[in-house]
Amino acid sequence: MKQRTLLYSVALDTVGTGVFLPLSLLFFLNVQHMSAAAAGTAVSVGSLLSFLVIPLAGRLVQLIGPKRCLMLSNLMSVAGYGSYFFASNHLRVICAAFVVMAADRLYGAAWPSAVARVASKDQLPQWFSFINFLKTTCLGLGAVASTGLLAALGPGGLKLALGANCVSSLVAGALVLRTRIPEGGQGARSARPRATFVSALRDVPFMALVSSQTMLSVAWLIPTVAFPVYLVHELGLPAFWPAAVVATRYAVIACVQLPLSARLADWTRGRILLGAIAVVEAAVLVTLAIPLVPDVARGFVAAAATALLAVAEAASKPTAAAAAVALAPDRDEGPYMAVFQLTWTVSYAIGPAVIGWGLGNAAGMWCALGACVLVSGAVQGLVVRKSPAAV
Repeated sequence: MKQRTLLYSVALDTVGTGVFLPLSLLFFLNVQHMSAAAAGTAVSVGSLLSFLVIPLAGRLVQLIGPKRCLMLSNLMSVAGYGSYFFASNHLRVICAAFVVMAADRLYGAAWPSAVARVASKDQLPQWFSFINFLKTTCLGLGAVASTGLLAALGPGGLKLALGANCVSSLVAGALVLRTRIPEGGQGARSARPRATFVSALRDVPFMALVSSQTMLSVAWLIPTVAFPVYLVHELGLPAFWPAAVVATRYAVIACVQLPLSARLADWTRGRILLGAIAVVEAAVLVTLAIPLVPDVARGFVAAAATALLAVAEAASKPTAAAAAVALAPDRDEGPYMAVFQLTWTVSYAIGPAVIGWGLGNAAGMWCALGACVLVSGAVQGLVVRKSPAAV
């Protein structure tokens, strides 16, 4: 089945990203000899500038189709990551990071549109669930490989990881070329005005879904961004606990994603999303209670909170993606999917800075995150009321 080629492309590309992503900052420090502050700031600036590409990404999906956009995204990733070898100053890092993240913005608009072409509306949750499982597993494998490369080869391993990421993106693009992805239906397009970035922003049920998921996505940063600093520097736990909680996240999602999707197949999307939000709120409360338990149990409580977050993520992310496609105009999803990627890009862009400042008052930060989750639930209720057919 040619659709498998599309999945192979996702797997290969994600493994390559997983190999290099954990080492990306170290690459600029150890290979390009930049300071952590300069490299981190430059990458953040390039990432934020890539938000300007979102309207264009949606329009490109309409003009040339999701298949060509996926291939173009892969080629841009090769160019962007390849330029890391020559990014020896602040401006070059900004430019390289911008190209990489612009490729990711285009991919975020094209990928759900491609899935909408090859799967029926009823199959969307299963497709997105399997893709989430595939990406999480491959990222985990890539992260393990990156650790081995760094341990075995030192700075040379960083260059090898970057080269492997470039090759994986190139081969992933070639696999997309072999995949048959139908274009949008011309008859359906001519019967109504084309979707635009502005029309997506004016769609109240859709933007309610986007707002809810954007507020919820701050919680996904707890295991990967907040806990590594909080557990070691604030609570004084042994240094292996950050790795343990991240491994817990990967393992739980990989193990429960497919069985959970099958178990929830008869649930409405609204019920799944509201249930996931409730589980996230419970995880935040567990996190808030970590300092109240004995020192020896704190790491295990953090792992339990991470497991709850992983289960909620496994239920929420595929369901939200399927709901977004259902709310978008049929065969004209590009602008809507370009906007929908804000549900994860905003938190990953500003979340680390917010968490970095907030850890000075950890209890207040957990309460603020809990408030964001509550707002997410309230807004999700609006989606259920405004567009029950979609959720």
